[in-house]
Amino acid sequence: MTLSACFKLDNWDEPDCKFHGTVYDSYTGEPVLASQNDWQIQIWERSWTGHEGGAVRNRDLRIKQDGTYQNTKLFAGTYDMFPYNGPFWPQDTLRGVALGKSTQQDFTVTPYLQIVEFDYNYAFVAATRRYIMLMRFKIKAPLLEKEYNGEMRQLPNLRDVRAFVSLSTFCGAGDNSFINFDGYDENSLRVGNSKAWDVLLAEGNGVDTTGEFQIFCDMKPGYTYYVRVGACVQDAYNKYNYSEIVRVDIPQ
Repeated sequence: MTLSACFKLDNWDEPDCKFHGTVYDSYTGEPVLASQNDWQIQIWERSWTGHEGGAVRNRDLRIKQDGTYQNTKLFAGTYDMFPYNGPFWPQDTLRGVALGKSTQQDFTVTPYLQIVEFDYNYAFVAATRRYIMLMRFKIKAPLLEKEYNGEMRQLPNLRDVRAFVSLSTFCGAGDNSFINFDGYDENSLRVGNSKAWDVLLAEGNGVDTTGEFQIFCDMKPGYTYYVRVGACVQDAYNKYNYSEIVRVDIPQ
C-alpha cells in the first residue's frame, strides 16, 4: 500500500524538439565569429496554455564559437525569439516560429565592428629566453548610425580592444576560453580606448577604418597557442567583435 501511494503517473510527453541554426554576419554572409557562450538566442514559448500570452519566462540558447546553436530539449509549439546580448545592432523579434520535431532557424545580424588587416609575427628575445608576439590590426566601423524602431541610433564609443590567448581551440572572452594567469591576464593584453568614432577614424583613413592597433604578448617556447583579437563598444553588453583564430606554434 505504501508503494502504491507513492506512485505518480506522468502523462506528459518529454520535450523532444530539436531546434538549431546559425547566426550570420550581414556584411560577409559567413557565420558570426564568436566565443563560446558569449551571447545567446532568447526564446519565449507563446503557445503554452498555463499563462495568458504564453510562457512567463524566456529561455536562452547559447551560441557556439562557430556561430551555431542547438537545443534538443524543447517542447513543440510556437515561439518568439531573437539574438541578444551580442556585439551587433539591436534585432527585431521574430514572432510565431513553429517548432516541430526538427526545426532550423537562421538569423542575420549586423555587427558593430569588424577586425581587418589582422596580422602577427614573433621574435626570440635572448635576454628572457622567450618569444614576443606582435599583433597588428585595424577596426572597421561600417555603420556609424542605424535606424531601429523609427529612431536613429548612434554607434557607441569604442570601449576596449584586446588580445585573447588560449592553449585550446576555444579562444575569446567566453567561458574557459583564454589564459588567465600572470603574463596573460586581461590588463596585460589590453589597449583601453574609450574614444568617439570621429576621433578614431580621423586617426585612420578618415572613412570607416581606424589607425593600426598593436598589442604585444609574451610567449613561452615549445607551446602551441591559439590567438585572436577583439574590440567592443560601450553598450549594455560589452561583447567583442573578433578576428579569426590563428594557431601559433612557438619553437622550442
